[in-house]
Amino acid sequence: MKTYRTMALTLGLAAIASPFSTLAATPINQTRSLNPDGEIKVENISGLIKVRVWNEPRVQITGSLGEGVEKLIVEGDAKSLHIKVKYPDRKGWFNWGGGVNIKEATQLELMVPIKAALELEAVSANIDVQGSAAPRMSINSVSGDSSVLASSPGKLSVESVSGNVSLKLTSPQVSVNTVSGDVRMLGHLNGRLDVETVSGNVELDTPVLNQLHFNSVSGDGSFQTSLAGNGRIEMDSVSGSLRLALPKTSSVHFKVESFSGDISSAVGKVVKEEYGPGRSLDARLGEGKSNVNLNTMSGDVTIEIK
Repeated sequence: MKTYRTMALTLGLAAIASPFSTLAATPINQTRSLNPDGEIKVENISGLIKVRVWNEPRVQITGSLGEGVEKLIVEGDAKSLHIKVKYPDRKGWFNWGGGVNIKEATQLELMVPIKAALELEAVSANIDVQGSAAPRMSINSVSGDSSVLASSPGKLSVESVSGNVSLKLTSPQVSVNTVSGDVRMLGHLNGRLDVETVSGNVELDTPVLNQLHFNSVSGDGSFQTSLAGNGRIEMDSVSGSLRLALPKTSSVHFKVESFSGDISSAVGKVVKEEYGPGRSLDARLGEGKSNVNLNTMSGDVTIEIK
């Protein structure tokens, strides 16, 4: 009798512990057909989404499913594929309605057609894209870092909460929105660039821009570029500092205002309000064909001419 009781107790404990038991990572190796101009949506909570390109009309998915992951879902057809990592819904006596243990990382590595449109979503997973010429690329992340290198998307949109964003690409239209994540951008962004941040710092180095719109609360913005003919730069910040470096051959009309921040400029003369706080600058470099408007509440402004 004692033996049966011991066996029953052992089996009972095993049944209770099984939802929390450690499972080995599961290798992934799948291939799906996709048109060269098809669309791909990828969702992963934790780990990595890595995208590389080739000239093949198919998608290859490799990597590994993290411990405890339920399965990899691949849906769609040759026009559009949806790839999603599904975690088990862990509810019961010993989880009290708790959610998924996202510490268990899944590594997704994809080979996709070079011109396939991309929509990538993650929570803490890092996103790494190289070589894509997607007509549209969308990246959404909470805390994972996002990197797009050696790519030429027709249109790129990146949204991140606390993850950092690194871009080195050629694109005529880029939009980046972060809360506290830092942003670094290099390459040829010769069209329209929109950047918004709350407290993240933003750094840009690109040969030429047509339009730049930058908004920040407390994050600093540092931009080194040149403006195309009749180009426009609009930069607004509450307490974050603004730095703009332009070549001496530029043709720019500067208008700068700050309520309590300092203004330092290599062109023109800074005017201090006679009564109360406030500084401003209205100056031209060359013929003044392009327009630069910089505004802060308490952040400092620096204009460099190189």
